[in-house]
Amino acid sequence: MPPTTVTRRTLLSMAAAVPLFHGATKLSVAAAGADPAAGVVKASDFGFDPEDSTAALTAALDSGADVVVIDHVGQDWITGPLWINRDDLTVIVEDGVTLRGKAAGFPDTRDGIWRIHGRRNVKLIGYGATCAMTKAEYTGEWRAIVRMGTSENVTVEGLVLRGAPGDGIITGAGSTNVTIRNVVCDDNKRNAISVIYADGLLIEGSAFVNTEGTLPEAGIDLEPDTAAQLIKDVVIRDCVFAGNRTYSFEINLMRYQATSTPASVLVERCYMGPTGDAVVHVQPGTKGPASGSVIFRDCVFDAGDSPGTVNVYGQRGYDGLRTTFERVAFTALRDPARTDAFVKVWSGMVTVLPEYGNIGFTDCLALADLDGPFLAGMEGAGDPVLANVQGTLWAVRPQQPVVETAGATRDVDLDLRPTTGAGTVVVTSDRRWVRAGETATVTVRRLGSDLAAPLALHYDLSGTARHRVDYDGLPGVAVIAPGQRAVTIPVRARDTGDTTPRELRLTLRPLPGTTVAGRDAVTLRVAG
Repeated sequence: MPPTTVTRRTLLSMAAAVPLFHGATKLSVAAAGADPAAGVVKASDFGFDPEDSTAALTAALDSGADVVVIDHVGQDWITGPLWINRDDLTVIVEDGVTLRGKAAGFPDTRDGIWRIHGRRNVKLIGYGATCAMTKAEYTGEWRAIVRMGTSENVTVEGLVLRGAPGDGIITGAGSTNVTIRNVVCDDNKRNAISVIYADGLLIEGSAFVNTEGTLPEAGIDLEPDTAAQLIKDVVIRDCVFAGNRTYSFEINLMRYQATSTPASVLVERCYMGPTGDAVVHVQPGTKGPASGSVIFRDCVFDAGDSPGTVNVYGQRGYDGLRTTFERVAFTALRDPARTDAFVKVWSGMVTVLPEYGNIGFTDCLALADLDGPFLAGMEGAGDPVLANVQGTLWAVRPQQPVVETAGATRDVDLDLRPTTGAGTVVVTSDRRWVRAGETATVTVRRLGSDLAAPLALHYDLSGTARHRVDYDGLPGVAVIAPGQRAVTIPVRARDTGDTTPRELRLTLRPLPGTTVAGRDAVTLRVAG
């Protein structure tokens, strides 16, 4: 860790002498929900060096204050690695501030801008702020912008994390009760987020985009290093995955064994866009029938003009990991008709399973011209059996066979139902003004009497209100369930401390394979 050049006694006296600041700093502390009575220090009070402010930033972090504000000084803060060396600390990076990694300032492969190890109750908050590195500067796949491990109750909010030579965020061994909210991970090299270990992980309202440089090149990659590491109680919701080179979402449990703690992952209300390989990649344990569940609910998987959507490798037919798709819309723009299956289930990767499958579908949608099956069993050597694949699938242009495999099947039954993908809707809101801490409820209601099929919707967000800064992150997709007339979209205004109203316009846009008529937009005024 970089040496601190100010004595601890001096730092503590500085923290006590400055209980709170006015202007942007005061607004930042209030918006972060910090205790008004907490000791607060500004980083600039410890110095600012336009070429390297690592020492000043480290001194502020080590000052003993409960809240450290990295304030706006009119130019970037250039820094090397910054360690969080105490519990119960809130770090606020002010709106408009950029922390930029110092050139050649991260010699260790475990380095990054933020290091959080062995800590409890840490908040790293930066609405409207950016932490940036230069991924081309280093070889390999390491050096995450935010690296944590053996830590509990860690929150990362509001930051843009860009250009990591490795991951935007990595949660290492012992990461317990972690929250990642309203974060944008952009143009990172390995993954936007790598999850090595998670015992309680909530990721919401965030965007994972443009990952490229070295495999896996995913939006989120849940991949433990050992059979004993947990992927437990993981919830990912209201997120956007777009422009990632290989995968939008990957869960790779290849090191799991029969004795591993069952994985439990829920992904809901997410948009996953085209990639070079698969929108979703599921790889269960290869050393034994590791159990658990991965559930995708009310999501849109958009393959665009790419060949793949979902790859499931080596999933045991009855005694292994269960993958379930509930009201998931599979869509693609393809002319001529798409020939690739939307879902490919492989009998193995390292070894071929005698029985593979264990996948469920509940009221899913296929929105595309298909010149082939929806699901394909991909057999390896021998005579593997595709087993335990069941559920309901609504298709705009039904194609038979819905399941195709060269081998035998057991308990494989997808109920294929026709739908037009069309709906007439009206968009309303329960209020026109949304003030700090309040939530407006936008409702998309379909008209007419035919409610049998699900209806998948896409919406754009425009206007002067800043997404994931002035209001919480939204995925741009929603699904009306079969038999239901409406779906609601909550729009929550954040407390930014700025009462200037800004406009947010939500406008419906048809997904490929759907048509939407009626009143298609609503405008809100957001004031923080």
